[in-house]
Amino acid sequence: MILIIGGAYQGKTEYAKEHFKGYEIKNQYHETVRKQMLEGMDPAEEAEKYLSGKDKLVIISDEIGYGLVPTDAFERKYREEAGRVNCFFARKAEQVIRVVCGIGTQISRRQP
Repeated sequence: MILIIGGAYQGKTEYAKEHFKGYEIKNQYHETVRKQMLEGMDPAEEAEKYLSGKDKLVIISDEIGYGLVPTDAFERKYREEAGRVNCFFARKAEQVIRVVCGIGTQISRRQP
């Protein structure tokens, strides 16, 4: 599994399509976390289930933990959960790539 992170509208999807042809691409995983929370699910558990049996997979997620801390309690919890799920994926990933302005920088690589 490959994890691609970065800010909104930084070219993460285009980067994934260009560099990981033949991989399944799961875009905007941070929004999946939001949906799971709204449905009363545990995003950490769901992330583990999601990886099960997946081989050639790219997960794309926005970095949402920067900037102002939200005043809304749900938004604070969502931001925390999305960050924890990204950390989980990063530990499991063969590569973690950060994309800024369409340029990918490998920030972690694990030997298979």
